[in-house]
Amino acid sequence: MVDRRTFTTLLLGGIAAPKVSLARDSNAKNVFYASIGPELTLYSVDVDGTALVKRDTISTPANIQYAWPHPSKQYLYVVSSNGGPGSAGVAGDKHFANAFRIDPASSALTPHGATLVLPSRPIHTSVDMAGEYLLTAYNDPSGVSVHRIGKDGMLGGSFW
Repeated sequence: MVDRRTFTTLLLGGIAAPKVSLARDSNAKNVFYASIGPELTLYSVDVDGTALVKRDTISTPANIQYAWPHPSKQYLYVVSSNGGPGSAGVAGDKHFANAFRIDPASSALTPHGATLVLPSRPIHTSVDMAGEYLLTAYNDPSGVSVHRIGKDGMLGGSFW
């Protein structure tokens, strides 16, 4: 079974390119996002040379818990917290959701709108298929919040 962190790493690697193609194209741009703590780093993937080249790093307000792309591949939504996992972990008191715009030419991330404060430590987030809502799950206390996503990709208020 794949754990949550491994899945997130694989997911971020798979969503990085602004356009996805299943065909092998030697001219295609391949990128990979990886997170450690509050930092999200963009790497170029040299498939032929089997190398990762670090290109850029952005910081979030707390340790990254999960990230999910908008269906348009133009935005990446990241939830973060200063809390730790499990019953032995620190509950934390700072929990956030951020939107980032993905540059179509370079895949670089830039902040897109205001940082939202979340009620507790997020353990998962995703965007509905229409790209209208960010859904975020919490473990302690158990719950889900739903935030509107504007036509411009910015996060709006929670209504649940």
